[in-house]
Amino acid sequence: MKVSVRLFAGLRERAGRDELELDLPDGARVADALAQVQHLAPGVSLVLAVNREYADVDMVLNAGDELAVVPPVSGGAVLDGPLSLDAVAARVADPRAGAVVTFSGTTRDVEFLDYEAYAEMAAAKIDAIVAEAVARHGLCAAAADHRYGRVPLGEASVLVAASAPHRPEAFAGAREIIDRIKAEAPIWKREEGAWVEGTVPPAPAVAPAEEEPAAPRGPVLDVAVDARLEHGARVLVVHGAAEAVARVGWLGGRFHQLRCEEPLPALARNATVELRRLGDDELLGEATVLDPDAQRHGATNDALVRLVALERGLTPSADASIAPPPLDAEALALERRYVAARHQPPRDAELSPAERAALFALREAGRVVLLERGRHVHVDFAA
Repeated sequence: MKVSVRLFAGLRERAGRDELELDLPDGARVADALAQVQHLAPGVSLVLAVNREYADVDMVLNAGDELAVVPPVSGGAVLDGPLSLDAVAARVADPRAGAVVTFSGTTRDVEFLDYEAYAEMAAAKIDAIVAEAVARHGLCAAAADHRYGRVPLGEASVLVAASAPHRPEAFAGAREIIDRIKAEAPIWKREEGAWVEGTVPPAPAVAPAEEEPAAPRGPVLDVAVDARLEHGARVLVVHGAAEAVARVGWLGGRFHQLRCEEPLPALARNATVELRRLGDDELLGEATVLDPDAQRHGATNDALVRLVALERGLTPSADASIAPPPLDAEALALERRYVAARHQPPRDAELSPAERAALFALREAGRVVLLERGRHVHVDFAA
């Protein structure tokens, strides 16, 4: 099979083109493709990105895969133009935050630096790094922007902001984000005509075939909560005299999934449970059980529409047509914005707090779908 591979930075310059066409046998693996491009960077470790994700050398390639050779990286980039520290800091504003940490990486000592990026993959990678740091450090919010193109002396090439209830978590989260952006995002820096040596992006670890993830020991509950819970947090679920520790999965809006780590007596639909903080037993909110035997799923439109129906007392079936909840003026205005944007919608982080609330209403109504992490598109223009 013939496949095209995108090239960046020094590899692109050595090849004299943006893409190479490789002739690979059916069933070829990532290692076979890398072997055909290694001559462009002898002695340098290369990684292949397959469909915008770093791939293990044993991964089998298929016709139609989007391939890109990633040399050692030296930072992340998603924006072509000056960055705004005020704008990034505003994206992490949160009434729970007692600490906001910002970081600005600027050009120094030289007249300018040039950055090149695999922009589509870099944006998704930075979004993933930020989301993982928020979950790991218990941040209220975090954001990062990185510039590509020419960055003059004294101007910022990368900005990071993190907010948390206390300063240790904010500092740790911001530090992790900038360190991982520099190590993992597919962006390259050229200083005074030479590409700066970077780090080799990590390929995903492959778990041994015999290892199976441990099954949860208790029920999985889809619930509607009267408070917003952090995705990935662990809480105590209390029903009468019974209680169990559960991991929170945020599905969107007021809907959450509770993956209980311990058994609970059977709960009926519409039962009410208390959610309490581990350690100090503080009441976080009350939840109505919409599905006491839920499937493990992510934040998809189908899940949200189904939960809206359950909350309204309906019993959805596979072929049922569920009328969406009514949309207010804010949601209708945001929908017009998505329609006008067509295939280039705003990133979720660019929306105002009121618009982000309206976005959940549009998701529940099935009017927007997730295009990529952190970005939605109107259904009329979804792939």
